[in-house]
Amino acid sequence: MYYIIQENLFKEEEWNNLIRSLERLQLEYEIVELIPFVDDITFTTNRKDVFVFGALKMARITPKYQWNPGVIMTPNHDFNVYKNYYKDNLLNYDSKIFKFNDEWNWNNEEYFIRPTLDTKVFTGKPFDKEEWIKFREYSLNNGHTTTLNEDTLIQVSTVKNIQKEFRFFIVNGKIVTGSLYKNGYFINYSDIIDDDAVDFCKDMLNIFQLAPAFVMDICLTNNKWKIIECGCINCAGFYKANIMSLLIALEDNFN
Repeated sequence: MYYIIQENLFKEEEWNNLIRSLERLQLEYEIVELIPFVDDITFTTNRKDVFVFGALKMARITPKYQWNPGVIMTPNHDFNVYKNYYKDNLLNYDSKIFKFNDEWNWNNEEYFIRPTLDTKVFTGKPFDKEEWIKFREYSLNNGHTTTLNEDTLIQVSTVKNIQKEFRFFIVNGKIVTGSLYKNGYFINYSDIIDDDAVDFCKDMLNIFQLAPAFVMDICLTNNKWKIIECGCINCAGFYKANIMSLLIALEDNFN
């Protein structure tokens, strides 16, 4: 396949590992720039067997180029869909669904709030009431062009205590690589992964798979494994994952 990569997308080490892996595997690629407020990509290739590494904007605009596989994003990349399968295996299964501009009773000091879709229109995190109101008002009234609006669906859940967080890259129903990315309150990238975390992820894949390829973030909370969220494989940070293994799996399954 041919790889189109958005510039300035990854941290330096991740970027260097990606480019080095592509070149070691002798895979063709080019680096492109995304222009703010422009829904086009300038590229040189005529090939259609293209895989994209880019932000969610790339995921939104690449279908018009008819690349295969391009960006692997399905309607299943939505908490409202996969919650029906994973159920209480989800960290935030207790979420209530609201529109972005809805009001609700703040019975807790803080709530964890994020979009239900894997759109990254804003970053999910704990908000207190004052912070949320300010953020909402700014987002709706700052005059910027955005896909975030009053009707954007959000999930609101209680804040959980998380001990460890891992990201797994899944291709054709199999874990091909993964990485620890947070340990307690500290960012900690490592390719050393708990066997129990791998086993839990495999169990979840036996329940449901969002797409031919996707990422699953899981965590240890109160000594139990839970799914944090599932996301688009084209738009996910690598952390300490084995990029060579990921590229080989993509080539074997989509080339």
